[in-house]
Amino acid sequence: MAPLPLPIPGFRKSSIRQRRNLVSTSPDPVWNASDLSATSADPAILDLAEVMVENALGVMPVPLGIAQGFLIDGVQRAIPLATEEPSVIAAASFAGSLIARHGGITTSTAEPLMTGQIYLEPGNLPGPEVTQVLLQQREGVPVLLSSILQPMAARGGGYRGLEAEWLEDLGMVRVHFHLDVRDAMGANLINTCAEALRPWLEELSGGSVIMAILTNQALGRLTRARFSLPFSALKRGTFSGPQMAQRMVRGYDIARLDPARAVTHNKGIMNGISSLALATANDTRGIEAAAHAYAARNGRYTSLTRYWIEEERLYGAIEVPLPFAVVGGGVGFHPAAQAALKVLGHPSATELSAIAAALGLAQNYAALAALTGEGIQSGHMRLHGGRLAYSAGARGDEISRLQTLLSRDGTFNIPTARRLLEELRGEKEES
Repeated sequence: MAPLPLPIPGFRKSSIRQRRNLVSTSPDPVWNASDLSATSADPAILDLAEVMVENALGVMPVPLGIAQGFLIDGVQRAIPLATEEPSVIAAASFAGSLIARHGGITTSTAEPLMTGQIYLEPGNLPGPEVTQVLLQQREGVPVLLSSILQPMAARGGGYRGLEAEWLEDLGMVRVHFHLDVRDAMGANLINTCAEALRPWLEELSGGSVIMAILTNQALGRLTRARFSLPFSALKRGTFSGPQMAQRMVRGYDIARLDPARAVTHNKGIMNGISSLALATANDTRGIEAAAHAYAARNGRYTSLTRYWIEEERLYGAIEVPLPFAVVGGGVGFHPAAQAALKVLGHPSATELSAIAAALGLAQNYAALAALTGEGIQSGHMRLHGGRLAYSAGARGDEISRLQTLLSRDGTFNIPTARRLLEELRGEKEES
């Protein structure tokens, strides 16, 4: 089948319903009735898609599930996760419940500071002198930004400082200013402030601003989580509790010292964090970028988590920047995000970041325990069996029954799934 021929006349100026009609009723339609059904939604959600992105054609439904059993800072939590990957929710629920039985996860968060960046090419003055001038005049910045930041200041946030540094290699002055964004992610606010500072910086320096925008590095949003488990809780398969503790620490050492392993180690952490971000309509790309940049902050990509042993207990900890928001952007706009926040009891942005850190740490524990224990594939394939069952044509309660049969058979492929489905339906007809 040929791809969608673009540009389609009038496509950009059409409504979402007109676009859906254009790609399904042309002489050589790209979409059929099944495609339209797969990308459809309640009419109100189609209207929502129209105003959220350009050239909207429909929606891409992602399963929304609940990871249960978490105890975070003494509060029991069920955590909504939007993900297409099997085993993510099961692994998080397993680890969250296990850790909860032994005291739960404790967290700490920084104030929600985000940073704007402005890159300035000096004019008549040398770069180091420009830097000094800007630092000497920075007391005027709060006045310059007061009208923009007044609503944020009324909620306890606002301007928190400015730094300037001469970057010799670039031949530019980099200006960083920091805002307490409270429950927002703050991107639009930061970018507005950055643009507002542009003329002031150019007038002071006689230079030219090359760009002014936020940084997703988010070092002001560091969030930490930690747990400990007794050796008695760690036994797994043929490995004793003390053996598992040692093996997990060795597994962490591999991720700490080998970037090739750390990439997948941290991807597992983000399985949980990114799924929570998507469920709450947060900026998944910004959060992931902040986390991976932090993993490489010392010039070598390494683990975001840490494991160690003290007095017959295994300790696990994570430290990661997590710029989550609970207002503004898609968070305050998307009804599914609002529904997800209801499950969490409407947390603040810092509370949501803490939940995300605890989730990422639990996700990592589950993966590391499986990898250094019996391996991950047997459990993963059992869950994958549900997808095979659906692809083979199973529906309703057939899916779970066929999933069980596939696990017993041990062969996970479409021909086996179809054969077992025929046998299942034959038995049903006979009964």
